[in-house]
Amino acid sequence: MPQRPSYAAPAVEAALSILETLGTVHSLGVTELAKKLGLGKLFAVGSPAADRFGLREAAHPVMERLAAETGETVNLGVLDGARVVNLHKVESRHLLRMHMEVGGGVPAHATALGKVLLAALEPSGLGQRLGGQRLTRLTRRTIGDRATLRRVLARIRQQGFAIDDEECSLGLRCVAAPILDHRGAVVAALSISGPTQRLSHAALMGMAEHTRAAALEVSRRLGYPLGSLRRGGEA
Repeated sequence: MPQRPSYAAPAVEAALSILETLGTVHSLGVTELAKKLGLGKLFAVGSPAADRFGLREAAHPVMERLAAETGETVNLGVLDGARVVNLHKVESRHLLRMHMEVGGGVPAHATALGKVLLAALEPSGLGQRLGGQRLTRLTRRTIGDRATLRRVLARIRQQGFAIDDEECSLGLRCVAAPILDHRGAVVAALSISGPTQRLSHAALMGMAEHTRAAALEVSRRLGYPLGSLRRGGEA
């Protein structure tokens, strides 16, 4: 059986992978994105390599297909410190949909995208991201203590996806899965989001496999080796 790639990437490894895979993000532009991610000149140096492995370009057709199949909004995000930044999205066809501004950031621990990305960090990297600050509660369902968060992140690493059950915004549910680069480092995440009226718990769990399969397809487009995928789409 092919060897399972490491889910948790070292902080430096992940940072270099982001530089290689972000690519030309038309929604923001390289300069603006660099400011959003706090990468400055380092991002400018890395962007030529990133052009060869454009994350947005690799993800967009997969996101369009996933949005068409599920009827819900599909988001692409990366970590910026302790926050998750939305790089790109494909809107739901429904009139009733939830909006997360491209380029906007929210506390990572309160979102499915963010929790998937936090779960990929080494323990020391997680501690550095969260620092000594308290976990902000955006709703009554938001995880509010580190012990609970660490247990949730351990479960996410095991199952390969994360859910947001009204933790970021009341009335909104999401499911997210990790995107890996050619070295097996988690560099981004893909999510499906929608209102609770349409996304029941059962529907959300049913979409988890769709999300994982789509995230693995983006990973393949970024050079993640097909031989590393297990049957059922497990990375």
